[in-house]
Amino acid sequence: MRFHSPAIQYFHAVRRTGSIRAAARLLNVASSAVSRQILKLEQEVGSPLFERNARGLTLTTVGEMLARHVMNVLQDLDRFRSDVASLSGTWHGTVSIACIESLTESVLPDLIASHRGRARRVSFTTEVKGSSDVLEALSRGEADIGIAMALRHPPDLRQVALKRFRLGAVVAGDHPLARGKTVTLTQCLAFPVIHALPELSIYHLLQPLIAQLSETPEPAIQANSIDLMRELAARGVGVAFQTQLGIGRLSRDSRLVFLPLDNAGSPVWSDLGIYVRAERTLPAYTESFLQELVRELGERERRENAAYPQVAR
Repeated sequence: MRFHSPAIQYFHAVRRTGSIRAAARLLNVASSAVSRQILKLEQEVGSPLFERNARGLTLTTVGEMLARHVMNVLQDLDRFRSDVASLSGTWHGTVSIACIESLTESVLPDLIASHRGRARRVSFTTEVKGSSDVLEALSRGEADIGIAMALRHPPDLRQVALKRFRLGAVVAGDHPLARGKTVTLTQCLAFPVIHALPELSIYHLLQPLIAQLSETPEPAIQANSIDLMRELAARGVGVAFQTQLGIGRLSRDSRLVFLPLDNAGSPVWSDLGIYVRAERTLPAYTESFLQELVRELGERERRENAAYPQVAR
């Protein structure tokens, strides 16, 4: 169902892939056809839309302006298709999600499985990124929903919800620290530590605490993967730092124990934001999934608060 000039579709594909050839593969057409459509569009606009550099093709200033218009046009088309499909009682479309890695352990698998059980013609694409990259992907129109540690977000994005989860140490079930209820960073540093690299938001949450210490031993391991860090902790390699969102299965199997961090009597919070593009009206199937996501994270937040009732919000 194409209601718009092929040039718009081809421009969108080149913008997403950064390459004429990659766009042609995505569209299943010849590279020459893509080149002709881009040239035609540039002639109509009266200005170059792309410039070539070491990373491939990137948008010019005029190209950026056109890209915002094209994203709105194509996303409005998705919503129109959804509205038409809903008249027959069915939903048909794709929900695109950009999220941080901790959501992939149980939150997203549970939600996607549940949603697919009720709406088989709704498909999903999910990309795991760092928090800042999640927001950038959403701004570029490469995702419908972004889930990231709360950062200062650009004005073209809207924060749908903000949920707070305690940051804590995760250790193997037989680790000496596992017998405690909470733990301080100093206690953790008496053992080998698995630190997050700077591209993960956990690194930035911990840095102010580390800066307060008189002595900070070198970490045994540094990684940019939440999954790798929790698996290493479960094997007794060291102490890792995460929220409870990413350790459900290992925690239920008693392979990992979560110990909330105590910073001079205060908890350490990790704020999780759910984002969409500010000016966009989502298709019905995407809005439905978004509301399920908000409810699920809200329920997990409430369960964590119930588990630590002594902590004031």
